[in-house]
Amino acid sequence: MVDEDQDFQSDTLVNPQALTDTLDALYSVNRISTLAHLLVGLVYAVFQFQNDKFISVSIWYSSVVAFLIFKWFLVRGYNRREAGVENIGQWLRRYRLSSWTLGLLFGSVVLFFHPSDDAARQMFTVLVLAGLAACALTLLAADHFSYAGYAICLLSPVVIYAVFVPEILNIFVALLVLVYLLTLIRSSKRLNEIMVSSLALRYENLALLKDLEEEKNQLDNRLSRILNDSSNELYIADAETLSCLQTNQGAVENLGYSPEELSSMTLDDIIVDLNREEIHNLINPLRENTRDSLSYKTLQKRKDGTTYPVELRIQLSAREKPPVILVTALDITERDEAVKKLIHQANFDQLTTLPNRYYMFSYIRSAFARAKRQNSKVALLFLDLNDFKDVNDTHGHAMGDHLLKMVADRLKSVMRETDTAARLGGDEFLLLLEGLQHREQAEVVVHKIIKSFTEPFMVKANEVYTSASIGISTFPDDGNSVELLMQYADTAMYYAKKDKSTHYRFFSHELRAYIDEQLAIENRLRHAIRNKELSVFYQPKIDTATEQIIGAEALIRWQNNDLGLVPPAIFIPVAEKYGLIEEIGSYVIEEACKEAVSWRERTNSDIQLAINISPRQFRSSGFLQTVDRALETSGLAGSSLEIEITENLIMQDTHEPLEILNELLDRDITLSLDDFGTGYSSLSYLKQFPLQVLKIDRSFISDMMENQYNMSLVDAIIAMAQILDLKLVAEGVETVEQFEFLKSRKVEVVQGYLFSPALPAEKFREYIDMVQSS
Repeated sequence: MVDEDQDFQSDTLVNPQALTDTLDALYSVNRISTLAHLLVGLVYAVFQFQNDKFISVSIWYSSVVAFLIFKWFLVRGYNRREAGVENIGQWLRRYRLSSWTLGLLFGSVVLFFHPSDDAARQMFTVLVLAGLAACALTLLAADHFSYAGYAICLLSPVVIYAVFVPEILNIFVALLVLVYLLTLIRSSKRLNEIMVSSLALRYENLALLKDLEEEKNQLDNRLSRILNDSSNELYIADAETLSCLQTNQGAVENLGYSPEELSSMTLDDIIVDLNREEIHNLINPLRENTRDSLSYKTLQKRKDGTTYPVELRIQLSAREKPPVILVTALDITERDEAVKKLIHQANFDQLTTLPNRYYMFSYIRSAFARAKRQNSKVALLFLDLNDFKDVNDTHGHAMGDHLLKMVADRLKSVMRETDTAARLGGDEFLLLLEGLQHREQAEVVVHKIIKSFTEPFMVKANEVYTSASIGISTFPDDGNSVELLMQYADTAMYYAKKDKSTHYRFFSHELRAYIDEQLAIENRLRHAIRNKELSVFYQPKIDTATEQIIGAEALIRWQNNDLGLVPPAIFIPVAEKYGLIEEIGSYVIEEACKEAVSWRERTNSDIQLAINISPRQFRSSGFLQTVDRALETSGLAGSSLEIEITENLIMQDTHEPLEILNELLDRDITLSLDDFGTGYSSLSYLKQFPLQVLKIDRSFISDMMENQYNMSLVDAIIAMAQILDLKLVAEGVETVEQFEFLKSRKVEVVQGYLFSPALPAEKFREYIDMVQSS
């Protein structure tokens, strides 16, 4: 019984009120059940009196009446019980036992009054019992166990009778009754599930309604608190008179008036720049229903006379009598200051406080417009500090930043009031000179700048000397486009820095021709990329001990129909300048990796592929992904790839290249330093970076047999590499004497015209076959 109680509680979701309501439903049908059983029992008793069983039938019916009276007392006791769920299980058990007993009383008629020789009376008895079972299906739906027990006790005697009196009619009747009983029990289970679900849903809805009511009360309280706790000012005003009908605590605190004083004021007393008529004009769209709300920025006046900026949000409620407007005023003092700060940050350099590139571009356009009106000239001075990186490397970035601030101050000190200086980034500055009649007037300012740089900069008690290279372009002489004149000034500065005989240079027709040539090459190069005019050549790398091919360097070549074979020294700088080098470099990496796989298939040996990476591509965010993709799609092992970098790349910054080199090393890729000795050769960099190969530049190899100095340099490089356990590669080997000298110095690998120039892929495969066969 304990398990049955638990099932009953589980079916009713263990809701105490649901348990009680379910049990109430069971006990509440007792009157109907009692009347039904009394009448059915009476009819059945009268029917059996005709069968000369008066005494036994009377005893049976008296038992039924007595039990129904007992059940009536049971119901009465339930109705008078104390409230609570502690004794629900007890009352449930009582009800089930009474139901099962009542079913047993009526089912017993089969055993006592079932004539074996009268089929009509048998059918009448079965129909009476079947009818009672059907009627009880709905009356006992609240508890499946009560009904199942009642139906089994009521109908199972028919089956038992068939067992003891196994006549063909009794057997078939018993089978039908058994099917009927199982159907009723199944229907009772389904009906009980529906009733329990409905009851559970009812209590869920009641609980939800209660939660909603509590939430509504909490929301009302919260809104009331928000109204007064909000720092925003809230005004409810008459839409016609603009009188303040209600205000919140935020308005009282921000304006300094008392609630009583505010109630006697109108909105135009508070809003500074709008009178009553203007306020009405402002809210007219709300009256005309063309707007739901509107915003307006203005100033509000406090009681002490001071003003502060606010943003008003105004809404109209025409349903009120009279109509009212709701005004929310947000103090935007801090926001305005933040916006001003952001604007300053967007337009001015945070280190030097000079205007930045973004601000200067728009300012230069305005200067050009003024010069056009005044028929004057404008000069753009592009200034770059010389050897600024040495200051950072020697004294640290903090010292470098301090120097930049002092440079900015010195530039402002020598400029005219009409001139403007800006910092473009890094150690680059731009000076805008207005009101010039001749471009030579710009030289006066340039000479002042150059002279000012002859004095040392006192940076944290240290004397720091630096100089500047300046490129100059003028409007309208050199053009009328800001971008073009900036480019011209940058180009002139580049040549001033390269020339070193002068600190400044004006943009000239010669430089324009150079730029035009560069642009022409850029356009042709873009066309070449689209039309696949670029191809990868391969120069073999030879083992000095075996004179066998152990590797090859991939080299980009451009064959143009008009220009012929364009040297890499011409188009590679253009590609780097105009942002094409990453696309070209990715093509070389992917194409060369696919080609290198075919070498292994031809030779059954590992011919290592070397690819020189430009600094710009090396620092690009997608470089490592390009390498990974090329290795994955080609199937080339990382150990078969060698990445060559230059000294200039690692001199620019040590942190980022070191991270990328370590990533490459993790992929088992060999790392090589190309053109060693031509740049800022330093033992510290060789020790700091995870390099495995050192390439001796061809400029040292080409005349070392005739130039004792170069030979000594080569010897020094070889000795240093061997001390650092670096593998050596000599490029540009063109004579047997050079080869023998390098071989005697234990240089492991050479490449050059002595063995082969760079070859197209097909010719390189033929070269491999030729070397293999020999």
